[in-house]
Amino acid sequence: MKVYYNLFVLISAFLFFSCEEESNSLEDCNLESRICTEEFRSVELEIVDDNGEYVELDNFYTFFDSRKKFEFSRNTFQQENGLYPVITDAELEELNQEGSVLVFVGEIEGKNVIEHQMLIGHDCCHVELIQGETKLILKNL
Repeated sequence: MKVYYNLFVLISAFLFFSCEEESNSLEDCNLESRICTEEFRSVELEIVDDNGEYVELDNFYTFFDSRKKFEFSRNTFQQENGLYPVITDAELEELNQEGSVLVFVGEIEGKNVIEHQMLIGHDCCHVELIQGETKLILKNL
């Protein structure tokens, strides 16, 4: 019986100490062997009023864990379709693969009208939304 107990303890200790803490940084992606598309992606947020009309914000930006601020300009397609970039592939290295909390902030006339939290990660090639809404309806504008 004591042999089984010692064997159990030995195997348990081996399994426990052989586990590594999982890291989810871009360094773990092995980019040399990974095949990624050449497209440039972003996570976008559509903002409309309660009539379904696109809302034009005076200013917008994204906070990463309340420490880092990202500011973007909108392309013509985004402007015509009421879309605002939250994060792009250019910031991929900043994000945890399993997800980082980002807060999109939108302003009208100097006042915050939107503070929307999203969980965004990456697949080692492109940013991807993990959790959060991609369309917001602003009421009483």
